[in-house]
Amino acid sequence: TFPFNQAESEGTKKFLRLIAPLLDCLNKGFVVAIDELDAKLHPLLTKAIIGLFNSAKSNPKGAQLIFATHDTNLLEYGKLRRDQIWFTEKTRTSSTALYSLAEFKFPDGTKIRNDAALEANYIRGRYGAIPYLARFDSVFQEADNGKTSQN
Repeated sequence: TFPFNQAESEGTKKFLRLIAPLLDCLNKGFVVAIDELDAKLHPLLTKAIIGLFNSAKSNPKGAQLIFATHDTNLLEYGKLRRDQIWFTEKTRTSSTALYSLAEFKFPDGTKIRNDAALEANYIRGRYGAIPYLARFDSVFQEADNGKTSQN
């Protein structure tokens, strides 16, 4: 036999660490906040955890799950309402803006259509809250130039 810390995957260990507090939260109607909920978890497991909190049957006391994620699949398959989706974006003054997808308006004043492809539109930058990568390629070019001049 292997000790638990060697025999189980990191995702299984994370799930086992989370499940008791999550079930306690559901049973008592508490709020739980988890940074990077999806880290090390299979996407279907993440979706199932979210589903527990979105179900009247498994969450009769109205417990709340607040989580940060980089899993854009949840925008399409997490079965989240727009008022449950919030974005953060660094402003020009390096502060953080927090805004709801339900309140989001395009520059022309229109709101997001009900049939919008949320994940695809987010990746395209339509809702903001994406990394600024304008100089990303130049970092590697500068590094390559440095290597060339040193050789």
